[in-house]
Amino acid sequence: MENSKNSNIVQLVLVAALVGAAFYIGSLSSKVGKLEEANKGTGVPTQAAGEPATFDSVALASSLGLDSGAFKTCVDNRDTKARVEEEEKGGQSAGVQGTPGIIMFDTQTGNSVVIPGAVDPTTMQLFLDNLLAGKDTTLGTQTIKLGKVENLIALNDADYVRGDKSARVLLFEYSDYDCPFCKQVHPTLQTLLDDNAGKVAWIYRQFPLDQLHPTARSKSEAALCAGKIGGNDAFWAFSDALATL
Repeated sequence: MENSKNSNIVQLVLVAALVGAAFYIGSLSSKVGKLEEANKGTGVPTQAAGEPATFDSVALASSLGLDSGAFKTCVDNRDTKARVEEEEKGGQSAGVQGTPGIIMFDTQTGNSVVIPGAVDPTTMQLFLDNLLAGKDTTLGTQTIKLGKVENLIALNDADYVRGDKSARVLLFEYSDYDCPFCKQVHPTLQTLLDDNAGKVAWIYRQFPLDQLHPTARSKSEAALCAGKIGGNDAFWAFSDALATL
């Protein structure tokens, strides 16, 4: 009899707990729904718990003054996808294996230096100074030597360039818009450009890492379309915006 009473009590407690949980979930769902509704039309991405935020490339393109219809058509165009693949293969041919893949090339001497990841602004400047001086760079116990990067595709009319194309040093960045280290180094490269006006040109090439960042390729395609429709400045404005997401 005692066991039966205890069993009934346990059942009542479980029922009460389930009712309370259902009420909480319903309340939470309602709040999320209201939040998503409030964000509609504001450009603020919404997301479910545990899922990556969605990205509205059309909204960003429109905010930059680009024609949304032409932008959508471009993103769906096979030529755009092929362009991303072409830049990606070019990076692989040059030995790029991860992002950011940064290569500084001295057009006067033919020397290059491969930057080991997202270094800080002071170290980035050191690499540039040593490249111009024809010197290797030592970081702690590691020495990064000057050399020749085989199969690096030369600057061409299809490239999007920030800075003077006739600059002595060309900085090729193979990058992934969802890569956290790429986002980290983006302002560093801008600082390098600002501090060395006329000496350095920054060339951005697409290198999405699909296995790590499933949405990076679509962002690469979107950025290229921004450039195709709005020109070089639009490409860089779009890329700057992606670097802050």
